[in-house]
Amino acid sequence: MKIHGLIPATVTPFDEKGSIHDRDLERHVFRSANADGIYGVAVNGHAGEILSLSSKERAHVVSVAKKALPPGKKLIAGVEGRTIDDLIQEGKDATQNGADALLVLPPFDVRPYRKLAQSPELVHTLFKRLNDEIGTPMVIFLYPDKEGCTYPDSVLKSLTDIPNVVAVKAGAGNVTRYSGVWEELRNNISVLAANDSPELLGMLLRGAHGSLIGISVLGPDIWSRMVKHALSGKAQEASEIFNNFCVPLVKVIFENQNPTSFISPFAATKEALYQLGEISNPNVRFPSLRPDEKRKAEISEVLRRVGLVSSEVGSRM
Repeated sequence: MKIHGLIPATVTPFDEKGSIHDRDLERHVFRSANADGIYGVAVNGHAGEILSLSSKERAHVVSVAKKALPPGKKLIAGVEGRTIDDLIQEGKDATQNGADALLVLPPFDVRPYRKLAQSPELVHTLFKRLNDEIGTPMVIFLYPDKEGCTYPDSVLKSLTDIPNVVAVKAGAGNVTRYSGVWEELRNNISVLAANDSPELLGMLLRGAHGSLIGISVLGPDIWSRMVKHALSGKAQEASEIFNNFCVPLVKVIFENQNPTSFISPFAATKEALYQLGEISNPNVRFPSLRPDEKRKAEISEVLRRVGLVSSEVGSRM
């Protein structure tokens, strides 16, 4: 299984009572996947608020998304669990409900376990069991070094001999770290650049097989065109789209990775989708925080500036 092109990571729409809004999810998945150059979509990632979803809800999201996908597009489902048995069951549930591949969130992302992500033997054992007991292609989720839970290059390389390890979502944090991942893995598995920040373009131009990012649900056809230009070596064309369209969205949604902001970037993404009329409710689940009125107005202004909303029509506030 060769993964390539753009993969938007979708949100999970909720209704007024906080339940999954199936119809909104169907429309959202279809719109996010229905553009040239898009490989498919990823559900139940951080953008999909996986940590707030029960196992039953996660399986339901996969099932709804699979039915909504345009023909020929692939479905990648995030799986998360603190034990290997939980991860295996999540993987089986996702596969049974139609996932073509699994995005494996590291189970080591709690303080007592974080150092364990640096053990080639331990991490290999984990992915080997997932490989043997689920049998579905897997994407490794690499966190930035600053998050305190990351896989060193040596650990990543050790996983490439596992048949169902087919790609890495390389949220490396910066171009220097990403370059090491690219050089180490490029000939073995797909490397998907993954950074919702201005660093992304440098990663794509350094080399990638594709990109898996949440913010690309906002104008996925334009993001896909930018990625296609970057991967084909058309740096000027990619830079023009990136600087004029992508960067303004990144800055208003993620506040350029502002560490002092407690507003969820995925809540900001939902607010933008709500203003665009693509979901009927911008609700997020606790403990995520929604944008305040100032941030909503900033989002509205940027949506107009990048051309997603015409100045005549305006966005829904």
